Amino acid sequence: MTVQIIIEDHVVPQLFTSAIEAYEFEHKTHKRVKGKTGLETYGLLWGYVLPERNGQATRVVATLATIETSALRHEDSVTPDLESLRMKRDFFQQYWPNLELVGTFHSHPYDNLPTVQEIKGWRASVGDKEHWPWVHQELAPELPHMAHLIVTITGLERRGRAAPKELDNGEAGTGFVLSSDYRKFWIKGYATEAVMDEDAVEADYSFNTLDDIQLDIPSLVKRFQ
Repeated sequence: MTVQIIIEDHVVPQLFTSAIEAYEFEHKTHKRVKGKTGLETYGLLWGYVLPERNGQATRVVATLATIETSALRHEDSVTPDLESLRMKRDFFQQYWPNLELVGTFHSHPYDNLPTVQEIKGWRASVGDKEHWPWVHQELAPELPHMAHLIVTITGLERRGRAAPKELDNGEAGTGFVLSSDYRKFWIKGYATEAVMDEDAVEADYSFNTLDDIQLDIPSLVKRFQ
């Protein structure tokens, strides 16, 4: 059954502003050092998971996002620090036990619109689909599913505004595309699942990436109409 990913209102600005900052503003280690722009960024999603029951699919609900400032960021990749991820997970468990680590997000920055359209830059890379199961296994193996979002951004030559619409061409329901000022965004969802090996003597799980998801962001249309 399709996994439903629900992104609550407070998470949306955190996703977009972190992608914009990494894309447009210079990142420096010293004021005399030339900074870089057009970088990827990485963060974690927090919330809760409602398991499949009563005919409803599993729902992964994100209510909060945090940014990994220690992640190693480049123009075409981003690598988080595993110890930083574990620290945040443990910190939340101690002081905010009502929130679980339920997923990740990262950005895909591109120089121009034709490049995004040509390579379908809003989609997951091979590396993404290998990374997500690893995160699931390392940080939350007890969860049946986790959510993973890609926020793709590129600049536009002309200022425009286009209300969010669903992705098409077989990707309907998995993401949205919209424009605001001199920027164009795509946001697309994936999930990972923990699958138990029924032949194992003890509980043994493998972790897989799923394309079959339903991404629901109720406030997105309201805010960007």
